[in-house]
Amino acid sequence: MSEPRAANPHNTPDTGEADARPAGQASARTVSSEGAQTWRNLLELDASIFALHGIRLLTPEARVLINLKLTGSMNVTTAMDLAGVSYRGFYAVLERLKQAGMVAQVKDREDQRVRNLQLDPSSPIPASGL
Repeated sequence: MSEPRAANPHNTPDTGEADARPAGQASARTVSSEGAQTWRNLLELDASIFALHGIRLLTPEARVLINLKLTGSMNVTTAMDLAGVSYRGFYAVLERLKQAGMVAQVKDREDQRVRNLQLDPSSPIPASGL
């Protein structure tokens, strides 16, 4: 099972990608700083318990959704790393999230081969934390 890269202790990717949302669509980056810190604390707790005991508190789906809430958009490869599952396992996770209407998969504006994920605007994940 692959884990998030060690260079990122907070499990929050900085993808540096262009925003793939159509013009005028609201950004998922509306998380308040207090709410964002709550989500980051949850991700850090999950990573710490995994490092110490080898068990996860959060499902792969939850890790992807929380990171999307914090970043707004990320490429599929980054999401797969954050989910901590195999290539095949990640596509099962992605399919469940798409079927539930939680995420959308869109082409990158600069590189049409790249697929980015973003939260569906109707996603029930609260912006203000837990």
